[in-house]
Amino acid sequence: MMNKTLVLFVFLFSFFSIQAQLGGSTSYQFLDLANSSRIQGLGGSNISIYDKDVNLTLSNPALLDSSQSGSISLNYMNYVGDINYGYSSYTHHINDIGTFNIAMMYANYGKFTRADETGVKQGEFVANDLSVIVGYGRRIDSLFSIGGNLKFFNSIYDVYSSNGIALDLAANFYKPSKLFSASIVLKNMGVVFSKYNEKEKLPFEVQIGMSKKIKHAPFRFSLTLANLQQWDLTYEDPNAPKEFDTETFEELPPKEPSFFDKSIRHIVFGTEIILSKNFNIQLGYNVRRREEMKFSQKPGMVGFSGGVAFKIKQFNLNYSLSSYHLAGRSHSFSITTNINNFRQKN
Repeated sequence: MMNKTLVLFVFLFSFFSIQAQLGGSTSYQFLDLANSSRIQGLGGSNISIYDKDVNLTLSNPALLDSSQSGSISLNYMNYVGDINYGYSSYTHHINDIGTFNIAMMYANYGKFTRADETGVKQGEFVANDLSVIVGYGRRIDSLFSIGGNLKFFNSIYDVYSSNGIALDLAANFYKPSKLFSASIVLKNMGVVFSKYNEKEKLPFEVQIGMSKKIKHAPFRFSLTLANLQQWDLTYEDPNAPKEFDTETFEELPPKEPSFFDKSIRHIVFGTEIILSKNFNIQLGYNVRRREEMKFSQKPGMVGFSGGVAFKIKQFNLNYSLSSYHLAGRSHSFSITTNINNFRQKN
């Protein structure tokens, strides 16, 4: 049998051979929406926390674990404007095979006014996305686990529709004695069966994350590096103040983004304050979101997020608030339980 460590090593570094897709040129961005309130509270992206939370397994299927068998989760997000989306899942473990997760994610973008080229209104139409996900995770040994998500998706915008299939591959390293976890995920590799046009591409992404719980202190810190398939995530802001030469009064070209500016946009920070096993607080900071969505004159709390999780009897509840823009905040709610707990009582 091939050495397990070698297999994992090849998997972790195989993404270097994958051709990156440039940001702004892909469709089906709903595949990257944060599915749970906890992830929203942690900045919108987390792939490394290993604590049996089944809602984290959409972001990283390698976190699927036998202890989650029987878990049911329901999640609702009031995104921005009239956009709402939800996620639900059920997890089941099969001995000697692995742990499976069946999930569905649905996004509704509200109603739109249909008009012809002269502006004459012709009624309304709706737009929505749907994805059905089959996840699988399995432990290789006491430290490493691997997993994958197979996502069947369909988009309907008025009379136009598109569908396809995407695959996530993931690996996780978890050392309980050090309270440390690290993961890598390759997201949204696949094909589109029917396209709106010939330019539709999946939002392929490479993520690396790590989480560390401080021993004898109620803090767990997470760092997620997102969009590693593309180094430069900056763009030229057409609304940025223009600068002029003081002598010639000619308009100066935009300044080249610094190495620091390019690197920091990949980072999502997350912190959890674990006050007890039944109560914790989440705090997050998404650098790229803040840089792209803030007003320079009044940045406010754009890019920051927070949440609270607590347990009531057999139910785990989570609420979070994320600031995407001065004019748009996202509220999200999650509830999770395990049906095996009720069966045991009966």
